[in-house]
Amino acid sequence: MDNARVTAALLVPLAPLVLAGCAAPPHRDEPPARIVHIADVAALVLPLDAYRPTPAQRRSVQRAEKTLVMACLRRFGLAADIADPAPPPFAQNARRYGLADEVRAKKLGYSTPEISKRPPRPELPQQVRQVAWGDGPATVRGRRVPAEGCVGEADRRLNAGVQPGGTLADRLAFASLEASEQDTRVRAAFARWSTCMKRAGHSYATPMDANRDRRFRDARKHDADQLETETAVADVRCKHQSRLIDVWAGAEAAYQERAIARHRPELDRERKALDARLRNATKALIRTDK
Repeated sequence: MDNARVTAALLVPLAPLVLAGCAAPPHRDEPPARIVHIADVAALVLPLDAYRPTPAQRRSVQRAEKTLVMACLRRFGLAADIADPAPPPFAQNARRYGLADEVRAKKLGYSTPEISKRPPRPELPQQVRQVAWGDGPATVRGRRVPAEGCVGEADRRLNAGVQPGGTLADRLAFASLEASEQDTRVRAAFARWSTCMKRAGHSYATPMDANRDRRFRDARKHDADQLETETAVADVRCKHQSRLIDVWAGAEAAYQERAIARHRPELDRERKALDARLRNATKALIRTDK
């Protein structure tokens, strides 16, 4: 596609937005939303993030689990090449509303080589797997294998003193994204985005349709071609022109705030459990580093 055509199609004024500020919802069940400009979606913080671990915190717990499992295996005279947990490829909400980085779009299209091109994990020897998971002999080299193996032992260490929590925050975050996708204000932004994409020569109803285009399916051997990068660039520019991410993030934040108000006691308990688990992970890493 002619790059000049794409650029010309997108050089239109930003769509005026009735929703600026605190907008009254057009439908009864849609909460009022505060729409502000999102300059950097990678820095976006949504209300439920206060109850969920960050990508860095998740990795810290994974590192602690790996460290405890390896220490347990050593008690049985076993060594294993257990790969370090991969660093978080993106910030918590960087890809929540699809592709938003034009520089990345020009280079990689919709592909995520940080995930699709990760090296495979090494295969563990059978005895290591059995002791790690506790699905082999009850005793190895004169030592009793912990219940559920070294992984079970590590999990109990990480959850010591932790009140049973749950995954309510994650489930509510998933539900808020689904609800926001059906919100009439977001659907109107989808329509503006779709019109912009048609001017650039691409026919999609929503950004999810572009991201799921089978021609752009990511894989280990996938390399983005010119069609994919041009589509991705148009996608990002049309999100900006239609203020899609501003509207979508504002609407979803409103759904999340409503969910928090309805489930605050359960979410507070979940946050306390998360904090305790993070403290246990920090202690495990400090002890094993000494």
